[in-house]
Amino acid sequence: MRFFCILLTSLFFFFAGLNAQTRIVRGPQKSLVGIEVHFRLDKHNLDLNYMGNDEALRLFANTIDSIGLSRIDSVVIVSQSSPEGVYEHNIKLSERRARTMRRYIEGNHPTLKDKLFVHPDGESWQQLRDYVENDTKLKDATKAKILSIIDSDVNIGTKKWRMQQLPVYRYLLATYYKRIRNSMFCILYFSEDRLMDILPEPEPKVWPKAEFIPVTSYKPEHRNIYFALKTNLLYDALLVPNIGAELYLGKNYSLAANWHYARWSTDSWYWRTYGGEVALRKWFGKESKNNPLTGHHLGLYGGVLTYDFLVNGKGYMSGNPGETLTGNPSYMFGLEYGYSCPIARCLNLDFVVGFGYQGGIFKEYKLLDDHYVWEASKKRHFIGPTKAEISLVWHLWKMRKGGAL
Repeated sequence: MRFFCILLTSLFFFFAGLNAQTRIVRGPQKSLVGIEVHFRLDKHNLDLNYMGNDEALRLFANTIDSIGLSRIDSVVIVSQSSPEGVYEHNIKLSERRARTMRRYIEGNHPTLKDKLFVHPDGESWQQLRDYVENDTKLKDATKAKILSIIDSDVNIGTKKWRMQQLPVYRYLLATYYKRIRNSMFCILYFSEDRLMDILPEPEPKVWPKAEFIPVTSYKPEHRNIYFALKTNLLYDALLVPNIGAELYLGKNYSLAANWHYARWSTDSWYWRTYGGEVALRKWFGKESKNNPLTGHHLGLYGGVLTYDFLVNGKGYMSGNPGETLTGNPSYMFGLEYGYSCPIARCLNLDFVVGFGYQGGIFKEYKLLDDHYVWEASKKRHFIGPTKAEISLVWHLWKMRKGGAL
């Protein structure tokens, strides 16, 4: 990080020197790196009571006063997020933290406004690497394993998954990840010795405006696609084969779809049904940020189905005889809540319950002397629980050698 700040600001000096020769006589430049402000997990607001932030900002103010405004060339603030969770979300998070620090500095130190450069730097892999490399508690073999993952030329999703499989991951999470959710200050100033060498009436100096490429214009080398297949074990237990799929859309949203089909029969009973359902889900909680399609979720769902059940001579049929799913199916829609928990490296169990409305036409009939006798035609208007899932979910991206699809 020190190297990054010094390199960045050295470029400023070089180009400025081309346009304003009086800059040269100001003496050697010095940099002060090491003042850090930290952020809570997945937060961008500034909490002065967290990890010594209040003391760090007082130190920054005292440092500015001790150097003197006239000797300060620029203040560079690099904001980062810890390398966990969804990459795109962390990029946005570092940008929001950068904006938070800009507002704070401009509000509390307005004289620095024209000298302030704020850079969102995304995920802080390099700072994590520095911490691991200098850790005296870790064995050399463990360090080598961690550093090999950090330095590996794979996509971000794979790198994070490999880190999570390390036995030492919880130690890294508790010890270092909270330190690298930060904004780091780099103050560039001129030494006092050469300050008097400036001509008594120097010509006005025009500094070129530093242009930082917004992080949002960067594109990850691979766009991670998180996709899962699943089956509802409750349907399987009722001899109704089914399959589902779920696609992560980004920003903690996903789209899920399920389909079931069963056609069983004997001389005395039928078990026939088919239909489908779609759901738009919003994931929330710490688990969902660290592992897509895991944790708590809320959603809106809707579906259609048709059925024909005959048990012990008593039958129930959705719609009219001979009609398909596009005829008069049963339908339902509502609000669902669920929780998906990992049970193996690539497998989750997803528990879901839904409440809403179910409607449609159905008929009751009996089997008498090998003939079907219709008894009644009814309309269903039901409000209550209309959905239940205990689904076995297979996270396909974790099976792929490269990680995310």
